Amino acid sequence: MGEPKLKLVDPGKQPKRPRKHTPSPKVIPFNQIKYGDPVLDDFRVFLTLLWRHLKLPDPTPLQLDVAYYMQHHEWSGEIDHLIIMAFRGMAKSWITGAYVLWTLLRDPQRKVLVASGSVRRAAAFVNWCLNLIAEMPILQHLRPKPNQRQSGQAFDVGPARPDQTPSVFAVGITAQIVGFRGDLIIGDDVETNTNSMTPEGREKVADSVREFDAIIKPGGQIIFLGTPQTESSIYNILEKERGFVIKIWPARFPNGKQRRAYGHRLARYIIWKLENDPTLAGSSTEPTRFSDEDLAQRELSWGKAGFALQYMLDTSLADIDKYPLRLSNLIVMSLDRRTAPDLVAWGTGDHLALKDVQTIALDGDRVYGPASVSETYSKYQSIKATIDPSGEGKDETTLTIGALLHSTVFVLKQAGWLDGHSETTLKEIANLLVEYNVQSVRVEDNFGQGMFAQLLKPYLKEAWEAKDKQQPRPFGENRKSTEIITERAQRQQKELRIISALEGALNNHRIVMSKELLLDDYRVANSRAAQGGGDLSDRYSLMYQLTRITREPKCLSHDDRIEGFAELVKLYAEQLGLMAKEGAEKAEEKRIEEELEKLFKETDRISRASFARKKLRGGLRGGGARR
Repeated sequence: MGEPKLKLVDPGKQPKRPRKHTPSPKVIPFNQIKYGDPVLDDFRVFLTLLWRHLKLPDPTPLQLDVAYYMQHHEWSGEIDHLIIMAFRGMAKSWITGAYVLWTLLRDPQRKVLVASGSVRRAAAFVNWCLNLIAEMPILQHLRPKPNQRQSGQAFDVGPARPDQTPSVFAVGITAQIVGFRGDLIIGDDVETNTNSMTPEGREKVADSVREFDAIIKPGGQIIFLGTPQTESSIYNILEKERGFVIKIWPARFPNGKQRRAYGHRLARYIIWKLENDPTLAGSSTEPTRFSDEDLAQRELSWGKAGFALQYMLDTSLADIDKYPLRLSNLIVMSLDRRTAPDLVAWGTGDHLALKDVQTIALDGDRVYGPASVSETYSKYQSIKATIDPSGEGKDETTLTIGALLHSTVFVLKQAGWLDGHSETTLKEIANLLVEYNVQSVRVEDNFGQGMFAQLLKPYLKEAWEAKDKQQPRPFGENRKSTEIITERAQRQQKELRIISALEGALNNHRIVMSKELLLDDYRVANSRAAQGGGDLSDRYSLMYQLTRITREPKCLSHDDRIEGFAELVKLYAEQLGLMAKEGAEKAEEKRIEEELEKLFKETDRISRASFARKKLRGGLRGGGARR
């Protein structure tokens, strides 16, 4: 028999064989692996045991729902990106600390990084975990061995194998974390009132948290715990740009409008409760810990906008239409106390942006210098001031000084005092009124009988007398003084009154504000925060009040500065109806007329003097010789 012929097949013509599809096995997240032990398999069981060890009441249904969601939610990808937003006092940091301990109990080889707005807070988180490992019987086998790391910022658990990375490590959000590799990264309140006050600060925090993706291990989990500090919260940026999933547990059950604003962010437990009982809308989600009366008191203290952020976790107020006033509508420049340009033109653009002025504003709202300034200057037509004395509580006594020139208001100075009507405050107010040559000051009568005005009078008289001694006035000039006018506060809703006074003038760019005023405004807000002013320190800022005021009653916890600013603009309301350009043209015409009149007078004087010199003496004949 002959050899079989070799059968050659053209691969281009060979029909393709269908490939058998073998689905890849689904990877179970590390926090959902079963061990056959209820404590290890269900985080809620461990959390309850921990609460009982701490002699606390058992976790509330809301706390248990957060715990369940942390373990069983659907991961956002190979690396889980999760943001848990819960109201103040809900114990989200404690729950997450328990989650760290539960993770190490299940697998001591895991590595955990805890980052916070300050390294002190992150270290407190780590120390809390370390103390519980030492005290709680079920965790004591995790205690660090003598040859392992154990400090307030980092420690190893006993069963952990030697590694360059500690089991738990605490850092501040701005610290260098290069070289660390982690399975679980906790961002505990990385957005604080201090670091998120300005758009630049928020951008810096956003840059810092980008490092987390570089150090997380495959199959790891990044969890942010937070309460938004501003309407332009960094957590919104993480959701839109980085694929983080946000879940929200507010302090009150939301109504229909609020539910639509939350959208998919609202926790399923909250939705389930509302679907079963719609009458819960507006009531406390944690009635055993925060009653409706307690929340109402907190809302009064924080103001509507602050409460919406801190307790309702509602950043939808960032809708620009809800805030009618913008810093960008101001013209900002350094101002003289006596004169100003006849014409100042408003404009926007990067070349006009004042990058050295830090703003406490919404994202995208900046301050700009003038697009153009006339070469001619004039004295202010009038200089006036307003004083808003503080009532009870933590309100400020505010002084706002401004001037008018050609239908434009120039805001020269604003200052605030927290000590009511003390001698120091009265002296400083009087000195500022004299320093700026204020012609009249309007004092709001908060106390009745014009008490503040009466208290101010002797200090103002003394300040003017002291100035007269230093600068004697020319002969015949009347002695200067500041007229004090007392007016009762109006009964119209304050927010509507303020917006009505400012909106038109701002939108028509009739307000020029001192650059130094805004620099001082930011400095004061920062200094009060450093002195322990806490989360409400920026609420005293004019920039904050101007950009956060809405038409809702009591939307601001403090409104003293913007109210004083609005009252100042109202003093010039009639003059603002004129065209600034026409006023500048009239001033130029008047200036030319005055210059011409001076010129004519000087010409006449020179002519008369020349004629007198040419007058012939006796015995002389013009053009002839002496006889």
